[in-house]
Formats: sequence, structure tokens, C-alpha cells
Amino acid sequence: MAIPSTYFRIEVGSDRHDLSHLNAFLASIPGKGLDPGTDLMMMVVFSCHVFTVRAKHGQDHHMLDHHGIRRAFDPDRYEMSKQLCEKIRDRVESNSLTHVSRSFGGVENLIFVEMADGRTWSIVYCFEPDDTNDVRMEVLSAYPKVIDERKMSRKQLSYFARKCLFEKRRVPWKD
Repeated sequence: MAIPSTYFRIEVGSDRHDLSHLNAFLASIPGKGLDPGTDLMMMVVFSCHVFTVRAKHGQDHHMLDHHGIRRAFDPDRYEMSKQLCEKIRDRVESNSLTHVSRSFGGVENLIFVEMADGRTWSIVYCFEPDDTNDVRMEVLSAYPKVIDERKMSRKQLSYFARKCLFEKRRVPWKD
């Protein structure tokens, strides 16, 4: 199942939380397209992991993610997600620095760090090629994390997006 491009709301008990701020949007990296002088366009989509956590055994869940895993609403992530589109658009359009991070299972993900409410958030994402010579940026997760930025190797976001575009494969690569 694919990550959706449109969200409406999530019902948690008697509360309803609007999710339309996480609808997909277009952003571009100026001058980094396939042809010289063109912009690299990308569709940005958000996994439900940016406003939910994995439901524990026996815990109520509020939705299934794109892998069919039960997820529970997380008010903390939800509040952060209200600022996420704007921050990602700014990062894309300014071709910000990003870096590769390895998960506990050894899977590589691209991440960048955002400040929200005085905390540092890791935004995990990947690029997928599409049929129109553009890329799809999938925001896979977001969580607060302390990171030692002195130990990070950084490249501009366009490096990874163009790698996806020219190699026609997910970046980072996933078996």
C-alpha cells in the first residue's frame, strides 16, 4: 500500500483532529532538474508516522499505516506535524544540507534536523522516482532525537534527489 497523498481527519475517542495540513504538495529545487537550467520538481507526501506511534500489544489503535501496521495517535507528533510542510518546503527550495543515518536494523535513511518547540526532531525520508522525470519525497517518520551534529557527513538535498532521478531507483537504496 502506498503512502496517501490526502488526509482528512483522525478520530481519537470523541476528538477529531484535522490532518489536511499533511496533504501532498509540490516543491522544487531551482536549477537541479534533469535538463540544464530546469528545476527539479518533487511531490512531497507524508506517512502517518509523523502523527502516530506504533500501537503496543493490546493498545487501542486509530489507523493502519502503509504497511498494515497498527498505529496510535500521538498528540506530540501531531502538534509538530502542523509546522512540518512549511519546514520541508523551505528545506527543499533552499537545497539544504541533509545526511544519511543508519537505523538499528542497519537500514539507511536520509534525515535532517528541525527545531520545534525547543526540541530537535529527526525527519526521516527517502526519494522515489516517478514517471515524469521528477521525484517523490516520502516523509517516512518524525521523532525527537538528540543528534551529535559534529559527527555527521552532510550533502545537499539535491545530491540525493538527483541520484534518484538519474538512477531511476529509491534513494537511499532499500533491498
